[in-house]
Amino acid sequence: MALRPTSLLSCLVSSALLTILAWAVIKNDSVLKAAGKYICMFLALIVARILLPVEFGFTVTFPSRYVLTGLRDLLLSAVGFGAFEATVGQVLLFLWIAGAMCRFFICAGRHIYFRHKMEKCPGYFKHDVKAVIDRINREYGKGGEFKVLLVPGIQTPTIFGVLNPLILMPGVDYTEGEIYYILKHEMLHYYHWDVLVGVICEALCIVYWWNPAVFLLERLIARVQELRVDGMLVSGFSEEEKTGYLECIAKSMRAGKQERTSLMITFVSQRGEAMRQRLRFICEGCWTRTGWKGILAAVMACLLFAASVSVIVEPDYGEDLPGTFGHPDPKTSYLIEKDGCYEAYVDGEFVGEVLEITVPFTELKVYKNEEELTNEE
Repeated sequence: MALRPTSLLSCLVSSALLTILAWAVIKNDSVLKAAGKYICMFLALIVARILLPVEFGFTVTFPSRYVLTGLRDLLLSAVGFGAFEATVGQVLLFLWIAGAMCRFFICAGRHIYFRHKMEKCPGYFKHDVKAVIDRINREYGKGGEFKVLLVPGIQTPTIFGVLNPLILMPGVDYTEGEIYYILKHEMLHYYHWDVLVGVICEALCIVYWWNPAVFLLERLIARVQELRVDGMLVSGFSEEEKTGYLECIAKSMRAGKQERTSLMITFVSQRGEAMRQRLRFICEGCWTRTGWKGILAAVMACLLFAASVSVIVEPDYGEDLPGTFGHPDPKTSYLIEKDGCYEAYVDGEFVGEVLEITVPFTELKVYKNEEELTNEE
């Protein structure tokens, strides 16, 4: 495996196209019902593709004579800031890293502030929540421990934390039956690793803070998580119980909207079409339907993922680089590493810089610096 600029570009393009496809599937109720729970696997494969922006040994390379060649020339072009000189690519890389660091510190600060705020919150004693938690654990054969706190500053019930989960309750007057629905909903999120998935998505948003496709993917994952948990919760519910659950959601919506964060999943965080779809799926109870259509969706998801990691497009100048040469002689031509790229010398003459070693430079010797070249001579 090798991480190169072209492999990163291929990863970004392919993951963006897959995310748009996932968005189209999730928006359409009929297609989503046919895909069933396999849509979760498709989203997981997209995340895996973003986490693996590398070139594999089996990857097939296709040349790009115009678009990528021009892009490479642009990234290698020099810009000056007073006495400081750098390439466009180096400036963009600096901005990328600086933006990621800023977003990381903002997210970390929000987490520390919220954690400090919760330390001052009292326990939730309006109902016997421990008995409810024990009941839910028995239903699913689990033994998790959850601390329930009363947090007046939030608008809707929330689960917070990966290792030591806290269920946070607002000051809304919920009935005992509604408490059961809420705790079961949040515990299902925890038992299916949804909080950890949220942390991974937040990490991707920190690294790719400039990429709107990553933020769209994060919203799609959160949307599907709610559909899946609702489907598991209402499976086996009577119409009366479904109505009670819907009334509980409506009460939380009237109380206000609470945004999700990386370590927090809220009971009601959606509005508009996403919430209307969620309510439709609760009423129809069709999220758990699978069959040959679901298996077909899983196979297609795997094929699309395989295609995304199997193809890379690279810049290609053709037989001759502009105004220089055809095939450099390895005896008189060489490359010297410099500032993350390579200076190319043909017949002892400097001809330009390249970001990566591709045709026609693959057979040339690479020196770490000019001193190593001088010592060899």
